[in-house]
Amino acid sequence: MKQFLTKTILYLLVTVLLSGTLIYLFISQKPEFFLGNAVDYFQCQYQYGQINKKTGFTNIIIGDSRGNASINPRQLGGKWINLSIPGSDLFEGYITLKRYLQYNKVDTLVMVYGMSYISEYSRWFNLRTIPFQFINYSELKELEQLERKYNYLFHNRAAGHATLRYDQFIRKLKYLHAPFSYRETFFDGLHSFCFSQSEAGIAKQKVITQLSEYRGYTNFGVADSNNTNNINANLRFEPGQINQHYLDQIMQLAAEHDIAVYLIDPPMNRASFNSYNKSVYESTIDQFLEGLQKKYPRLCVLQTDVWLPNTMFGDPLHVNNKGTTWISAEVRDRLSR
Repeated sequence: MKQFLTKTILYLLVTVLLSGTLIYLFISQKPEFFLGNAVDYFQCQYQYGQINKKTGFTNIIIGDSRGNASINPRQLGGKWINLSIPGSDLFEGYITLKRYLQYNKVDTLVMVYGMSYISEYSRWFNLRTIPFQFINYSELKELEQLERKYNYLFHNRAAGHATLRYDQFIRKLKYLHAPFSYRETFFDGLHSFCFSQSEAGIAKQKVITQLSEYRGYTNFGVADSNNTNNINANLRFEPGQINQHYLDQIMQLAAEHDIAVYLIDPPMNRASFNSYNKSVYESTIDQFLEGLQKKYPRLCVLQTDVWLPNTMFGDPLHVNNKGTTWISAEVRDRLSR
């Protein structure tokens, strides 16, 4: 009996070790398939590369995916680049500005963020920023200290205060690419690796070509119209405390480097505006934006159209080519004034 138990335990240990090693090798060799969605990986890695090098562009756009889709920097002029990262928020925005300033001078900063991300209701932080390792380890530790100060997990308030340190530990394992943190998605990644490599190669080339040609601008939705209502009119807008901290950090950097700062709340489609108009959500967002301009004299909330026709949206959240052209022209004209 003792020999049987010994062999069983040894078998289980060897199985765990081998499976863990196998997952680790696949992650290290083909991260685009095993860390998340391949297209997301290509988009983010390209933008990370632009942020961490000398480009010579002195006017920058940062934001989430709506930042990528809303403004084509080529329409704004030859000194503009779009450094928006899909799924990001003011935390990544601060890291972006801090790193870009190591290699470049910045005169103008335009921030384009959806209000839901500033409220810290985004699943993408744990699906992109953490596994793709945009932040370094010391920046992750800094975030953990803030979470302990405010007693909640960034972008996951439902996790519970009592388990904060445990939740941070689990997230850290994912950040460090611990093999068993990816066990649930491993077979999906293996399927994509075995059967979709050619498609992934084509997608990578398409993504990089567009981001390179248009300096970080890309459309996510390609439909001719979208009439999805994305607004919960009864929701009260409340900015996350951690995002507010990193907005303070952004404004501090802007003051130190004499950077003009503009914030844009990207337009919504007409279907969403019908619910948004005169709602609690609208009034609380207006109060937040007014408060920002009082708190930060250097910050200008750039008033663009609150809504655009449904025909300018390629999906529920992102404008199509027509919408990009419209918003970019409007931003250019307002900045020139």
